[in-house]
Amino acid sequence: MQTSRRSMGDGGPSIKKTKGAAAVDKKVPTRKIIYEQDPSYKFSETSVEKSTEPLAYYPANFLRTHSKNNDPADVQTQIWQCVFEPDPEDLGSYTDIVATCGGSSVCFIKTDTGEVILKYNRNTKSAAVVDNLYALVWSSVPLDDIGIKRINIVATAGGKSTVLLMHPEAGVCYAMFRTVPNKAAATVCSLLFHPKKATWLFCGHEDGHIQLWDVGTPRPKKYEVNPVHLITIPQVARDAYNLAFSQMNNLLIAGCDGGLHAWKMDMDKIEKKERLERMEFILPNSVKLGAVVDTITLLRDDILAIKCALHAKIYLIKLSTLVKEAKQKRSTGLEISVTEKMMVKLRWSETDNYYMNMGHDSKSCILVCGDDKGTLWVYDLLAYVTGSIQSPITDGPVLNKDVEPALMLEWPELQDDEVEKARKLRLDTYDIVVDNCSVSPGGRHIVAVTSNNMVCIWKRGVDEDDE
Repeated sequence: MQTSRRSMGDGGPSIKKTKGAAAVDKKVPTRKIIYEQDPSYKFSETSVEKSTEPLAYYPANFLRTHSKNNDPADVQTQIWQCVFEPDPEDLGSYTDIVATCGGSSVCFIKTDTGEVILKYNRNTKSAAVVDNLYALVWSSVPLDDIGIKRINIVATAGGKSTVLLMHPEAGVCYAMFRTVPNKAAATVCSLLFHPKKATWLFCGHEDGHIQLWDVGTPRPKKYEVNPVHLITIPQVARDAYNLAFSQMNNLLIAGCDGGLHAWKMDMDKIEKKERLERMEFILPNSVKLGAVVDTITLLRDDILAIKCALHAKIYLIKLSTLVKEAKQKRSTGLEISVTEKMMVKLRWSETDNYYMNMGHDSKSCILVCGDDKGTLWVYDLLAYVTGSIQSPITDGPVLNKDVEPALMLEWPELQDDEVEKARKLRLDTYDIVVDNCSVSPGGRHIVAVTSNNMVCIWKRGVDEDDE
């Protein structure tokens, strides 16, 4: 267990609401929807690159930034998402700013310094528990056809099916809209912007149905937008926990309470409101251990990482192999069996807790998933992605053994004066569930958010104080 004298704090400038933030401005005229990829879109996946630094991390900053009523000793608010900001000037790259959501707030934090540079907090005077924010996603929206000028926006959502749209650079929340207006308790579990259409937003719901909206292009100052509902993908399983999009395979993928599902994103069919071609991937031991897919992430555009609750493993599969098999069957509503011969298996915790989400860096091929003890399981998968170690994800032989984590970053000892002053129990008295992880480009930082209201920033290298 490492010891640290880490900074713990709240603060940062507050994000403002524009006049249109309370609801979408109904005076904005209906827009014509273009059912083609953005003219400026081009597939860009960062090249794989091995870091010259040893694979080691130390705890740099542990922050309590989402406290209810700014209570510095709040250890109950859960933080659900942490996502690095895309670089609008270099598509495929990212900045050092991470956005986090949980409780009723969204925070923007510089990972190098641990500084909270911006914070948005919903008015919670009349808010119920269901107003919690569970999902967050960034998009770099082009303001011209060739994509020279872009702005970064954030969508976040949670209880009561309310989606909030923000322009962090200007510090404004410029619009809100409801995805399910007639169902007060509806919850948005997941959000994802279409990589080929920067303003198209997928919204996964607690009952399993997924909606696609065009949220429009915000123009600074007035921010007049009119989100338009395009299609609803009917539910095929419960809770759509996670969404991912493979650009090479043109595939929307959903990890759900009832399995792993995917849809071909045919824009002609979307325009005509026709049923999309669907596939269901049947994972090993789903009958015996269950089929609750509680987190997915694309390590590379064609390599999907999957974690099923109770399986004690993380699976890596090559999507194009499954898509090829689906084409050979030539029917709709396909069920594709994913055998152990088709995947790389990573050993993970045997916990029976759910909802611990993975994060990754496509450049260094580092994958991270936290557990319910505050520990981060860090996997170095570059050799498997490049084929230096041959495996099914590079059309190589079957691996007989599970891949072990390269590192286990345990929860450090924290000096928490606010909790002690409030005479509360230590943070590690109860289970510390790591709800989500994110990895910066090149694996420079790992950010984790927890069930006890902590944003945890780990920095690559060795702490000088420990040398």
